[in-house]
Amino acid sequence: MIKIDRSQVPRPSALDKKNRAGKTETERAIEYYTSPTFDGTTNFEFKIYSDSEVKDALIKLFKGKCAYCESTFLHIYSGDIEHFRPKGEIEEAPHKKPGYYWLAADWDNLLLSCRNCNQKLSHSIYGVRTKKTMGKMNQFPLSDVTKYIRKHDRVNGIADEEPYRLLLNPCIDNPEDHLEYGDEGIIRPKKDAYGNESIMAKKSIDVYVLQRMYLVQSREKKLIEMQAQIQRVKEATENFNDVIGTTDTTKKFYFERILKREMERLKKFLNPKEEYVGMARQVIGEFLRVNFGIAI
Repeated sequence: MIKIDRSQVPRPSALDKKNRAGKTETERAIEYYTSPTFDGTTNFEFKIYSDSEVKDALIKLFKGKCAYCESTFLHIYSGDIEHFRPKGEIEEAPHKKPGYYWLAADWDNLLLSCRNCNQKLSHSIYGVRTKKTMGKMNQFPLSDVTKYIRKHDRVNGIADEEPYRLLLNPCIDNPEDHLEYGDEGIIRPKKDAYGNESIMAKKSIDVYVLQRMYLVQSREKKLIEMQAQIQRVKEATENFNDVIGTTDTTKKFYFERILKREMERLKKFLNPKEEYVGMARQVIGEFLRVNFGIAI
């Protein structure tokens, strides 16, 4: 997971479409859930968030990758338009329905997700013997269940709830402050100076199923590729250093060109369009800092 700047892509105009009565879907949803006839169980039919303009904007914003696991998937699956704060119900809330109905068409609440992070599916989890049914869906845990904002008309809106939020939002938080990567492509919570694990990281890894076996294996494959390229850069650096003090300008030019080429290949792993840039920034970033004094 990496930090995403939402300002890179403008809010899709489709989210503000009005019906024949001149009302947006958000206005109609508010009327529905605040009506005296609402029985507390039925759901409003949200549609506007699934407009193709919205999907296209999210694909552009997230570079065709899942907002949570950073996997590319559009070649095999169209992707889910994911509501960070669930629109229909909140799984952990004392009263599950309704959810954040007024945010169903809120651009800031929409993310692009793969089905493995978003939907409830059976997964093999790294380090766990039996399969588990996991996926975000309607989960939105808070550190205090009494702090859920359940109505659209709160003065401060969801701002009052934010201090208790336990899930990382890549458009708000910097995931690199909370997550780190180990051998074999595993992901784990970072620890602070006192040795305490990031609670948000721990909960996010669980809810987004970021330790599912096939995802770990895919990250490990990418990690091996990075490490192999790091080794090529090391060898190119040694070769260049061997000739840097000589008068043979031809050799200097030759080995310098090789070093630049291998370095550029290494930096390609840091391109935002690549998978698992969060892991690449940690692994390659440390290598560049220690060996070349380069900060990324």
